[in-house]
Amino acid sequence: MPGFQKPKELGLERWISWTRKLLAGIFVGATRAVPPETPPELKAYLEFMHSQPFVHCAPAVQNQSRPTSAELGLAPWDTMQDLESLPARIAFLNQLYYTLKVAAFTLWTGDMWGLRRSLLPWMQYHTQIGVCRFYVAYQGSDNATLAALRRLPMVRPLLAAPPFAPVGVLREWARYTRDHEGARRPGNHRLMAMQDFCGRMACRLAAEEGMHWLAHIDVDELVLPATTLQADLDAVPTWASYIKMHNHEALVESVDVVNKYEEVTLFKTHEATMPPKPYTFDFRTGTRESVFLLYYNGKSIVRTDQGPVRPWGPHDFMGEAHERLKHPVHNAEGKWRHDIGRTTVLHMPYTHWRELMTKANISCPRPEFREAALRLNGKKLSECLTMPVDRAAFVAAARGEAAAEAYWVTEMLLSEGAVRGWRKYCQVYRNVSHLKHLLVSYGLARRELGPQQVLRAHEIAIRDIAERMGVRHAVQPPPEPAKSMGEVAQT
Repeated sequence: MPGFQKPKELGLERWISWTRKLLAGIFVGATRAVPPETPPELKAYLEFMHSQPFVHCAPAVQNQSRPTSAELGLAPWDTMQDLESLPARIAFLNQLYYTLKVAAFTLWTGDMWGLRRSLLPWMQYHTQIGVCRFYVAYQGSDNATLAALRRLPMVRPLLAAPPFAPVGVLREWARYTRDHEGARRPGNHRLMAMQDFCGRMACRLAAEEGMHWLAHIDVDELVLPATTLQADLDAVPTWASYIKMHNHEALVESVDVVNKYEEVTLFKTHEATMPPKPYTFDFRTGTRESVFLLYYNGKSIVRTDQGPVRPWGPHDFMGEAHERLKHPVHNAEGKWRHDIGRTTVLHMPYTHWRELMTKANISCPRPEFREAALRLNGKKLSECLTMPVDRAAFVAAARGEAAAEAYWVTEMLLSEGAVRGWRKYCQVYRNVSHLKHLLVSYGLARRELGPQQVLRAHEIAIRDIAERMGVRHAVQPPPEPAKSMGEVAQT
């Protein structure tokens, strides 16, 4: 930080005073500690928070509570601790299949445990709300997993990486790599290039197969219709070629999340979806300056039945101008334009500290990046990871499990004793249950139970199917969590 001086150089009392003023501004994203337009109850809480003494972050985090999902009333019905029920789960997902012409594209790397714990429930939920086709760009190398995907009639695996990619596709990827610098770079750069390459395949296939819409979403994202998906898309004006979905980002409340789709239900509200109110407040946790961990610019659903389209980065699509898009007020020249949809996205990044380890192993496996992390060489890490939070998480993961857990608790867990500050000096959140009530009451956070309830209803049906199949449910201990989490390709 420019102008930063250590206590010995500045004088301890003066330094603490300077730090307090700095943190007061950072805490609410303003020069005032508590803006006068802040809601009264929230203002009272914040003023009490500001009256607390400053302490070192590290000892404070050691005292931070680590509630389990059971203690919070969030214990999952599906503990994801068996493979025996997979036939029943696949049979149930097939039962949900119907012909609404909305497709989803995702890039996914995983094995049978990743299928069990991530991709399958993700597809169950989206099939329930109206998605009828999944273009899964499978980046894994497990034959059994690919065979399972092929048993699902709503899934079309897109194979663009060894060992399963056809020779012709590998040649196309080689040509793409020559023409796109990002494809020749590691980590996020190659990930986004592969998303673009496979996304173009998905757009072509969606048009060929008669899909009306295509969404690009990852397995740590859930589409949340405002009414129903069909109704939301029917309401899109004819001059708009695609819609943007604002994203809400998870606030993780428990330390032992296994099934994020059931256990993560609290989300930071995207500002654009809040009703107009006479107050503002940026709620932040940890030592970050930003409110959201990763992205703030939403995801998109594009029409695929009105001409060629292609991805435009991970968050948008691109196509051509056309007469059919003309509108005397909104689009007089018929240009390629989007509208803001009523549908939103629930984004659940880093719901367990082990995900830091898994993503580090997948994104930047080369030893040179681990060495750069240990040396705190941010410039080198930026060659692999584009997002600051991903780089910080990689540094923590490179230092081992204890460091990864400490970083995750500090930055991503909202529980009693959570901290907010800058570098070593933090203030501690107290009475967090009341804080969460205030955040939800004033629309700064939202409690979304819809996906949880959908999947719990599915779980009842799956257990009935499993019983009729003679399958014993959850009869074996779970594998190491790291093995079961290596599936998400985050943007």
